[in-house]
Amino acid sequence: MCELFGLCANKPVNISFTWRGFKRRGEFNPDGWGVAWYLSDDKLAGLVKEPKPAPSSSIAKLLTRGLRSHMVISHVRYKSKGSVSFVNTHPFVRRFGGRDWVFAHNGTLRGFIDFAESGLRGYKPVGDTDSEHAFCFILDELSRNTSDATNVLDLSRIIWNLALRIAGFGKFNFLLSNGAFLFTFMTEPNTLYYLIRHPPHTGYAVLRDDDHEIDLSLRKGADEAAVLVATTKLTNENWVPLRRNEMIVAHSGDILFKIKSNGELEFFLNEKEKLVLSAIRASPHCIGLSKLESLVNLPKNELLQIVNSLIIRSYLVKDRRYDQSDLSRARFYTNKLVRPVIDKVMSSR
Repeated sequence: MCELFGLCANKPVNISFTWRGFKRRGEFNPDGWGVAWYLSDDKLAGLVKEPKPAPSSSIAKLLTRGLRSHMVISHVRYKSKGSVSFVNTHPFVRRFGGRDWVFAHNGTLRGFIDFAESGLRGYKPVGDTDSEHAFCFILDELSRNTSDATNVLDLSRIIWNLALRIAGFGKFNFLLSNGAFLFTFMTEPNTLYYLIRHPPHTGYAVLRDDDHEIDLSLRKGADEAAVLVATTKLTNENWVPLRRNEMIVAHSGDILFKIKSNGELEFFLNEKEKLVLSAIRASPHCIGLSKLESLVNLPKNELLQIVNSLIIRSYLVKDRRYDQSDLSRARFYTNKLVRPVIDKVMSSR
């Protein structure tokens, strides 16, 4: 069985600890490994992969020591379709909407290659895997049906509907990213999990596949947030299983929302956070803490904590024209990339 690992963080982080545990999973998936990550410009992806077991790779060992990024997708392969070769090794990368898109898949899609090949136009597979065909099919459909490639709600809905169609051919667990968002979809229960690491970071994280642990309070910054996704629980932390035909959408170290199996949206914001975001979004200009305090009627200390958390998770952006070092004097506005989500939350309140 192939295995997946993904990371979405609010800043470039070193993945050496968790990826060290994931790399060991290559012992059971010997037909190739690969890792893609986004560079300082989140529109460009780097990619390294080999058609050989990850534990025996000197390159994989080197990456364990120093790969830093805010978005990572990795895969270890146990082939079911296609030969053991570089072109058939995941992840796959293609350009769409001015960004590199990265894709990795776990599962087998019986009959999908024949279904997809006749209809593919703009995107063509290089190898002969069902996985790469599914990736090209998704991008082909997005290019035909997406007028605004920056609207995460519209993108997510189209991707989720396409995923349901493809899942009719078999198991379709995947990770997909455009550098700004990480889309995670699962069809088989107990085969994909996610973990949220938000400050304050406390306790020890212990790898399940290696005799190694870290003190989170020493390794993770007070302003560092991350979402991790993996086929198996890599550490002793609180990994949450996805449900069948669910998709979670992560951005900047937080889960923006989930599309449930029935198509309903579930947002990962509490009521006070929704209140604060609604007040800031409704303002025609950037807003300071004193003005916000009068609008939401929350104690200043509590409001400071909420605003700081929303900044860390990139729902809010500090205005550079004002003092950014002192949050009580700063002014902020909503992040353009997640405004469709904020607007949806406001309309549903």
